[in-house]
Amino acid sequence: MPAQLHAIRIDPTELEWGTSRAMDAVLVAVERVAAAPRTTVLITGESGVGKELVARAIHSRSARARGPFVAVNCASLGEGLLEADLFGYAPGAFTGASSAGRDGLFAAAHGGTILLDEIGELDPALQARLLRVLQERTYRPVGSDVDHPVDVRIIAATNRDLGRMVSDGRFREDLYYRLNVLSIRVPALRDRREDIQPLTQRFLAEIGAEMGFVPAGFSDAARQRLDRHAWPGNVRELRNVVERALVQAGEGPIEVAHLDLGDVGAAQAGAAREGLLLNVRDRSLRNVERALIEHVLTETSGNRSQAARLLGVNRATLYNKLRTYGL
Repeated sequence: MPAQLHAIRIDPTELEWGTSRAMDAVLVAVERVAAAPRTTVLITGESGVGKELVARAIHSRSARARGPFVAVNCASLGEGLLEADLFGYAPGAFTGASSAGRDGLFAAAHGGTILLDEIGELDPALQARLLRVLQERTYRPVGSDVDHPVDVRIIAATNRDLGRMVSDGRFREDLYYRLNVLSIRVPALRDRREDIQPLTQRFLAEIGAEMGFVPAGFSDAARQRLDRHAWPGNVRELRNVVERALVQAGEGPIEVAHLDLGDVGAAQAGAAREGLLLNVRDRSLRNVERALIEHVLTETSGNRSQAARLLGVNRATLYNKLRTYGL
């Protein structure tokens, strides 16, 4: 292993991501970009790998550490709401706007770092607005004709292939190159399996402490089952599995039956979908739809943008369904 990998100042256990060689490379990149507090960063990787943790590590080890860290999920709101949230709005800018106006998240992040998570979901009009912020270091509130200077490092994160989106005409090429000054890819958990057991023990200790007891630990068979699992939901899924297993096992040893991992092959996934439909066949269309949405959200580890794509609807439609069904 290269010598510089031992010289970094970051404690991997603090970041909940493991100590594998693959993550050592991520840590080195974090350390290097932290030393350049204005450099824009693009963090890529599958859902659940810990992209926000990487962004927070960059911020906390940079000269901006005393400034704010603001995380924004670009897929969580519609175009109009996200624009007002990002840039704020002038008094009376739109129906329902406060008579006093409101500062946006870029103003809140001044002097610090703003993380634009799921940047691939950003509407084309907002892509143009963001490009202007990157080029001119100013932003304009909705309904205003006055530009405001802003001192902020922009970190973007995505689980999508922005290069392909550029080729397909779904993402601005000029914005892509502005964001991709330095790129950090966070590897999937299945590509760094040596991290599974250390992370499992960390989560076990943390969750046990929250519950007020010292867990007995995993049986050998349970540990082997964890090692064989494909972990489509990555570190987020692993933590959820540990918590669920601990709730079921209590203070006793955690066995394979407590893991509730199921099977991960395509045939098993298809059978699970068939089982879902069988379970709700005699129910109303409303219940079938609700159950399907719940199932797809589980498959995507809660990633609503990915769930919307699998369901064949846009994000706004899915969000309306989530509100309707109280999900």
